[in-house]
Order: sequence, then C-alpha cells, then structure tokens
Amino acid sequence: MKWNLRDIVITAVLATACGAIYLAWDLLYKFLPTGLSPVAAASFNGLWWIAGAIVPYIIRKPGAALLAESIGGFVEFALGSPYGIQAFTIGIAQGLTIEMGFALGGYKRYGLPWMLFAASLGTVGNYVYSYFYYGVNQYTALEQIGYFVVTLISGAVLAGLLSKWVGDALKRTGVLRNFEISRSTASSR
Repeated sequence: MKWNLRDIVITAVLATACGAIYLAWDLLYKFLPTGLSPVAAASFNGLWWIAGAIVPYIIRKPGAALLAESIGGFVEFALGSPYGIQAFTIGIAQGLTIEMGFALGGYKRYGLPWMLFAASLGTVGNYVYSYFYYGVNQYTALEQIGYFVVTLISGAVLAGLLSKWVGDALKRTGVLRNFEISRSTASSR
C-alpha cells in the first residue's frame, strides 16, 4: 500500500490530463441551453471526477482518489476554468467522497460493481458543494432529488464505467504492467 515514485508520476500525469478534459467539459457545458432543467444538466457532472476513479483503479493506493481529484481540479483552475478556484475546491470535495468508496472496499475491491459504487459517491461531494456554492439550494425539492439521482448515475457511468473501461484497455496494451492493476486479481471482483 506504500506509494512509490512511479505511482506519484502516473497520478500527476493522468490527473493533469483529466484537468485539461475538465476544462474542455467546462467550456462545452457553457453551451447548454439556458432553459435546460438542472436535472438534465446534471447528466454532465460525472465526467468532472473521472481522475478520482481512474487513478485509484490503476495504482490501488489509499489517497489516490483525493490526490488525483485535487490535482485535476487545480489544473482545471490553472488553465482558466470559468469556475475559478471553485474548480479546485469542488474537486477536493468530490475526491474525498470517492476516496470513501475505495476505503469502504479496503482498497481491494475494483470490479465493475465497486467502481460504479465508488465513483458514484463523488455525487455526495458534488451535491453538498453545489448546494452551497452553485445554487442547488434554490432548486425545488423535486429538482434537488432529480439533480442528485441524475448526478449519481452520471458519476457511476462517466467516472466509474469509463475509468474501468479505459484502465482495462490500457492494461491490455501492457503499458500498466508495473502498476498494481496488472499485479492484482481484484479487477474482476
């Protein structure tokens, strides 16, 4: 469970790439019609925490989700996110709750159901942060429930499923042979 330099480097590289993806997602999100319901717009949310799922899936170490999301959010902010410093701080909130999912699995469960579960927990960090800083508290009760449920599904699919799919594809190429994903049999649980 101890981190080594290779783990830190791959975390930084993947999280930085994700931060650039987050910025592109920010800009795409700005093109959504202004009259779009907040529930429909919530379907975009899960991609903003893919770093918090893909990095732990590959290196399988405590703290990976939090570190990856913190780096990704900082890069998104540094590249000029229209959300400013909040791109970084919401990343920390999402990373913390994803980290809880992997901790609940003892950092040993990485099969598809667990990836969907752990990644979907980013919803909790997103919701709490968005409630106080992005106006979710002004939604009707039904809109808040819808926002939470759609964000939960988005997190499971865009962060959990996509991370597992990309991680497994990279593993098959052999580029991850020196990482825990390639040494562990836990990827099928």
